[in-house]
Amino acid sequence: MEKPIKAKPHFYACCFLELQKIAVDFGYNLLLHGSMARDMDLVAVPWVNDPKTHLELLQAFSLYLNGIVGEGLENNYMFSMLPGGRSSYVINLNRGGQYNHYVDEQYYLDISITPLQK
Repeated sequence: MEKPIKAKPHFYACCFLELQKIAVDFGYNLLLHGSMARDMDLVAVPWVNDPKTHLELLQAFSLYLNGIVGEGLENNYMFSMLPGGRSSYVINLNRGGQYNHYVDEQYYLDISITPLQK
């Protein structure tokens, strides 16, 4: 029996280094957690006293990954609040199967941004 190719971790790993560079430019340290088997779970931690806004960071990520920029947080990035005051956002990369015919067609980033301590 042939083993299935697990493309998601490879794809996410290729993206991570550039996303880290973007995060640093916007005043955040970007951490990876999870297996990357389904999605890429990230945590962005403010690394300077005046980081760019969450929206600016997410738009830069989206531009790099999708070539497009969403206008607002809630409408484009599936916002929710998490314990510890973290803001959670989702950047969809591919969530439809009609074009690629993969068994599991969902590729997305799940990013938590920790609050800036004042």
